[in-house]
Amino acid sequence: MIGNCERGRDVERGAVDNAFGIGSFPLWLAMGIFGCGYLVVTVYANNDVTGVWQWIGIIAGLVFFAAGGFLILDVPGDPLPVPPTVVISVLAVAGVTASLFSLPFPLTHVMQTGPPIGASVIVLAFVAVRGRPSAAWTASIVISVIATVWGHVATQGAMWGLAVTLPGYAIMIMGSLFSLMLRPMARQLYALREANERQAARDAAAAAAAEVRHRRLAAVDERARPILTRIVERREFSADEVAVARLIEAQLRDGIRASDLDLPQVRDAAWRARLRGVKVVLLDDGGLSVLADDEAARARDRLAAAVAELLADAESGRVTVRIHPPGRNTLASVGVDTDDQVELVEFTAAGTAHSSSSATPAPSADRWPAR
Repeated sequence: MIGNCERGRDVERGAVDNAFGIGSFPLWLAMGIFGCGYLVVTVYANNDVTGVWQWIGIIAGLVFFAAGGFLILDVPGDPLPVPPTVVISVLAVAGVTASLFSLPFPLTHVMQTGPPIGASVIVLAFVAVRGRPSAAWTASIVISVIATVWGHVATQGAMWGLAVTLPGYAIMIMGSLFSLMLRPMARQLYALREANERQAARDAAAAAAAEVRHRRLAAVDERARPILTRIVERREFSADEVAVARLIEAQLRDGIRASDLDLPQVRDAAWRARLRGVKVVLLDDGGLSVLADDEAARARDRLAAAVAELLADAESGRVTVRIHPPGRNTLASVGVDTDDQVELVEFTAAGTAHSSSSATPAPSADRWPAR
């Protein structure tokens, strides 16, 4: 359940990141270019400003906007978490306040209010796009109130101060529409993509199972058809042919009960061991199925080589090979039971082999045979 919730959050986060480019290099670059433009226009429009504290306030406004823009692009989560939303909104309001109240009274250039108002609109529009339109609109209204007060204090007129903030609401409306309309669509698109990927994985698994089934049927047809044909035709079998038929039956049974050990070297070693009179039992309880594909392939090859070596050494008695169920400390075990000794060799997924008897050493000392 927790895993499904996490995957769902990842899908939503991926939808926002990919659909709107949040955190992407092009958006970082665009924000950097805007920051450079902000700085150039600010310096140009305020070249007549000589007051130290005025420049401190103007620079502080730039720093506030830069911090808000950084948080917008860098903070993960969808929608934008509440604490960063509050911080970004406060930074936008503080940036406008510090910038406007640091300008000369009256204004000396028509573009002096442009950079802070424009920066606040961009930052808050992204807040809306990232799923917090109410916070963005609240901060925008506060900025309009502050601009109205500033316009009155700066002798520009309260309505003039309000007017400089009104064009930004068009961008705010677009950001809000993106949030309310396109975000759900993006989530649905990425949910559909994830569903398609799951279906593709199921189809691949079904195809793999069909291939295994086809291979086993082909093996049955190749090995058993001649015998079954002779049975249908009521032909008599010699003692050697009966022995071969029993070996084929045992081999086919191995492919069903121990599919992960159904490899050429294991089949050949088991066939020869049975010819010598050794009783061979191969069992598979699924321990390899939980490993990653590459790790499972390496472990299967090492185990097959080790089993083939043990079967080649067996001259009599019983050899039982078992791949353990998932979750065991050991991946597989091989039990060798002869008239004069009983030996158990255990293998781990890491590639080590441990023997409980010193009479017959484990294959390749304490390491599995190499691929």
